[in-house]
Amino acid sequence: MTNAGSWSADRFATVFQPVVHLDSGSVVAYEALTRAWAGEDSLPIADLFAEAHRDGTARALDETCARLARRTAAEQGLDAAHALFLNLEPATLAASDDPESLRGPRVVVEVTERALTSEPGALIRSTERIRAAGHRIAVDDLGAQPASLALLPLLEPDVIKLDMGLIRGRPDRDAARIMTVVAGYAESGRSIVLAEGVETERQLVTARALGATHAQGWLFGRPEAEIGPVAAGVPFATDPPQPSGTDTPFEIVAENTPLRFADRALLVQLSRFLEDRAEEGGDSAVLLTTFQAGDNLIPSTRSRYERLAAGGALVTVFTQGPAPELASAITHRDIPLGDPLAEEWDVVLLTADYAAALVARERDPGQHATGDYEFALTTDRALVKATAVALLTR
Repeated sequence: MTNAGSWSADRFATVFQPVVHLDSGSVVAYEALTRAWAGEDSLPIADLFAEAHRDGTARALDETCARLARRTAAEQGLDAAHALFLNLEPATLAASDDPESLRGPRVVVEVTERALTSEPGALIRSTERIRAAGHRIAVDDLGAQPASLALLPLLEPDVIKLDMGLIRGRPDRDAARIMTVVAGYAESGRSIVLAEGVETERQLVTARALGATHAQGWLFGRPEAEIGPVAAGVPFATDPPQPSGTDTPFEIVAENTPLRFADRALLVQLSRFLEDRAEEGGDSAVLLTTFQAGDNLIPSTRSRYERLAAGGALVTVFTQGPAPELASAITHRDIPLGDPLAEEWDVVLLTADYAAALVARERDPGQHATGDYEFALTTDRALVKATAVALLTR
């Protein structure tokens, strides 16, 4: 295969698939999709991106595809705000405060569920900049990785795109869990639910049952080079989430919840309880823990965390000083010198249907042996979300 970095724009073409509002049947937007050729042969764009990721040219390839999509849409008169859905790689979004692919009319930026689970902190920071520029965020293929369900509150997407496997497969417990989570977003009016890959009337019934109000797929139109008329547009909420602050979890919770006092033994039991709840959450659990120094992550705790990560939970630990030896499935973040986070004992848990945060500080760090702490425990989902964002975006 030709090296992706050597491709020029004339080797690509953009086609557009309509996004339809189910109740009215109107086309409200188009998703831009890229087709590629090598001579007379067509090439799967996914294979090109896989190669580009291997040789470090993914961002260049992504920008080439995005510029072409923008130009082709403009040439056909598609310039209404949020009428174009544009797929962008996380590296493109994170590389610049002003990526060239986002200059021009406001679009809906699609990010993959894989990006949400692999680098949630970087993705949250990127989406804050995107929203500040007036664009909207869609999470693509929801349901491909169940662990992403717990991360949805941190991103608060404007559009949730249901994976086609949910629409076409037989109902199971995963589908029921996703349906429950998605229903909460749909009822709040914060997110629009869009079903992908709808090809038959039966799949359309399933899409509606899962909460979809919009859809795309061959039942409504195949990807084509020509763009048709667009109706009034996608009815997004008028007040997208604001950027997160830089407070620590303790500061966030203490500002909203009365502090109590306890010794180390009680906090250990509370921590263990939350870790047990994370295990019950299975692969929809997100567990974020600050340990102050690395040697506080004792072998028994490390074993529990490794078991959680092996089961599919997203586990991130924060320590200051030498990094502890951890399984590759666990993410470690170093706490910089001078960061007040180093003074905290925080356990933050998010699952699809449960949220809790334990935050604590020693009353007198000079008397560490006595183990006296001021602490707060909250199950307020909004507060827990705020603590998780504060950790992941530090």
